[in-house]
Amino acid sequence: MIDAKEIIKENGLYHMHDASAKPAAHNTSGAEGKIIVNDAARASILDNDKLKNDVVTAARVAGIQAAKRAAEFIPFHHSNTLTWVDLEFKSESDHIQISSVVKAVTPSSVDMEALTAVSVAALTILDMCREQDPEAYIKDIKLVPKTNAKKMLAVRKPQKVGILVISDRIMAGLAEDKVGLSLKDGFTKAGYNTDNYDIISNDADKLIEKVQKWLENDVELIFTLGGNGIGPRDITLTSLEPFFDFRIEGIEQTLHSIAQMNNSGFYVERLAAGKIGKTLLICLPLDQSLAQNAMNVLLPNIHQVFEF
Repeated sequence: MIDAKEIIKENGLYHMHDASAKPAAHNTSGAEGKIIVNDAARASILDNDKLKNDVVTAARVAGIQAAKRAAEFIPFHHSNTLTWVDLEFKSESDHIQISSVVKAVTPSSVDMEALTAVSVAALTILDMCREQDPEAYIKDIKLVPKTNAKKMLAVRKPQKVGILVISDRIMAGLAEDKVGLSLKDGFTKAGYNTDNYDIISNDADKLIEKVQKWLENDVELIFTLGGNGIGPRDITLTSLEPFFDFRIEGIEQTLHSIAQMNNSGFYVERLAAGKIGKTLLICLPLDQSLAQNAMNVLLPNIHQVFEF
């Protein structure tokens, strides 16, 4: 879930959260709410203790249509293409219960769509019985807690993050490191220890020595930036591939997709992600856009790689 702080610019103005780098995923959200009405109003919309068919039809259609148009009402919410919306209605002794379920394959959640569906369905029913009960009201509209199988596995976030920039040009003073410092700043703000930051030349021996030192010092998440092309000085993957216990193809495929969306020339670059003991090693090109987007994708989910 997006922290409210993420949608506030430095000047204090709100803006739309950039989800461009997030991969699409199957998202399901549910919501519920109640309508409190008196007996006279209940009698007008019930038939044998069940909501009349025309009432259910009107409320369901209104809720579905509202869910599909949620982004039109909520300024900073993303426009999602929904794959399924449904609502259920139940008459209880003192209220009408409404529940919604919304599904989509999208980078962002569909929580707002689920809440909007219940809200508009409730308003539709309320409008039908206001004449019989001017004091009828809606209450307790809320999201239904989600179940997540991943919670069964105890996970935590790594304590130490290492960021290693590999560049002859930066070491020679011909360029400044902006990519590594940007990554360091982002992980620092997220609460990680980023004291392990360094810049080296495109030297295989120095690269292996630095990574091994960080592994010995229990740095659990290491990023290398640079040396990932196909030239003779691109030594990163050639040097580090033998040390992987296994590769994590899901992370690699996600990062490849991000890179191809943001850089049409990425086909001449390489990247890797895998585990070395307890450490996750991610090798990225020295690219500002890719590093920033990779961090945006990895930060909410990276803890799932680390078990207690």
